[in-house]
Amino acid sequence: EIVSGRIRPGDKIKALPSARESQVAKIVTYDGELPEACAGQSVTLTLTDEIDISRGDMIAAAASPCAVADQFETRILWMSDQPM
Repeated sequence: EIVSGRIRPGDKIKALPSARESQVAKIVTYDGELPEACAGQSVTLTLTDEIDISRGDMIAAAASPCAVADQFETRILWMSDQPM
C-alpha cells in the first residue's frame, strides 16, 4: 500500500534497506494500468530493472529516501508499584 505521496511511470525509486535504485516502468491494479497512484492505493509496480524487493522492504523516491535504522532510543515511564 502507498503510505504517502504519488508515484508515476518514469519516477526513480530507491528500495530500502538495500538502497538499490530503479525506475517505475508501469503501475498495475486488477483493473489494468494506471497513469499514477497515490496514498491509500494498493498497486503493483513494474520496474525497469530486476532488483530484489521482499515483503517488508520499502520503496521511496530516489531523491528523498526515508531513514532506515535497526535501533532507536526511548525513555520509559513505568507507573507500577512493582519494579521492572
